[in-house]
Amino acid sequence: MAKNDHNLFGDFPTGFRPREKGLSTTATLPPWVFAKVVDQLTTAVCITDATARILYVNRAFTEMTGEEFLPALREVLGENFFQDSERAQGFRDHEISFDPGNSGEPRWFSCSGVWFREQDSAIAHGSDAAQPTCLLLMANDITSLKRQQEAVGMNAMRALLAEQERVRSMREALQAAIFQMQGPLNLIAAAHDLLARRGAQGDPALRQALRQAMTTGHEALERLQTLVPEVPLEAAAPVNINQLLREVLELDRQRLLAGGMTVDWRPTPTLPTITARVSRLRGMFKQLLDNALDAMEGNRHEPRELRIETGVEDQSVFVVIEDSGPGVPPHLRWRIFEPFFTTKRAATHVGLGLAMVQEVVNEQRGVIRLDPDATGCRWRVSLPIRHVDADVNGF
Repeated sequence: MAKNDHNLFGDFPTGFRPREKGLSTTATLPPWVFAKVVDQLTTAVCITDATARILYVNRAFTEMTGEEFLPALREVLGENFFQDSERAQGFRDHEISFDPGNSGEPRWFSCSGVWFREQDSAIAHGSDAAQPTCLLLMANDITSLKRQQEAVGMNAMRALLAEQERVRSMREALQAAIFQMQGPLNLIAAAHDLLARRGAQGDPALRQALRQAMTTGHEALERLQTLVPEVPLEAAAPVNINQLLREVLELDRQRLLAGGMTVDWRPTPTLPTITARVSRLRGMFKQLLDNALDAMEGNRHEPRELRIETGVEDQSVFVVIEDSGPGVPPHLRWRIFEPFFTTKRAATHVGLGLAMVQEVVNEQRGVIRLDPDATGCRWRVSLPIRHVDADVNGF
């Protein structure tokens, strides 16, 4: 939209006239006055017909927006908004964002619109008989404000994630201890049952000792289980996946820079929102990104490249996260989602990361898949746009 080729004002209806209170007649201003005034506004102005075909744009609209703007607006308002123009009541202060990926920064707009009838002066006099056939759209660029809000929110998010990481580490440590204790206790119980079946041939003193060990062990397990911190329930809310992934990348910025890693960010500019528990979803993607960074940090002589792609397919939003690390060996791929299984150093990882990822995907009724043909590690996560609620009993 390099220049303004849309001008509705040359055929402006006589109904568009300024009225002064108490006057029975109106004076018609020349159409060029309206065009001149609207073209000088800093607010982007656009007029479309009921099929979303552009009839007029002012200079600010041409400079501020691109081809993605109207599709993004349609995504926010819903597919039926333009089709139901005769019954539409307009809208106010709807926020629209689109992300161009590697070619630039995301942008936000606050939009308002009202329907009117192009060739009927009755609308100017408040007649109910006039049916709206055109949309007057006004938009203001609020990117600077949103970036300031994001900067403030990022500090709060880091503090929140630090607390969540502390709780998660405590849960993982206690759950790992419980898991490790259950194995020996099962062996003690099996030995006790074996002695009990032998009856008089069994050693009563040994049987008593095993029974006491079982009782003490189960009491210890119960105490440990009461110490595991509870995960508070989180209400589901609309989530913009592009924005969420940018937040996660920002949280890992220092690590990316320190490791000399490049990010190939390929989002679909406008994505439909999905309904999800934001903290759980953010934690899931951060786990996948952290795993990718862990894998690439071991590549001392290979390029360290992280590629992230988003899109829409089959009523789902998908995310692809791919790294240039060594990948997962074929004989271990069927075990990676097992709780307490890890290919990393056991001193720092207990093997619950991908188990948590799988749980969050299941909560969303989504699908996660590891591409077996990728050189490194290539994950594809599909999350349905329509959310089906599920209980949260997560890690």
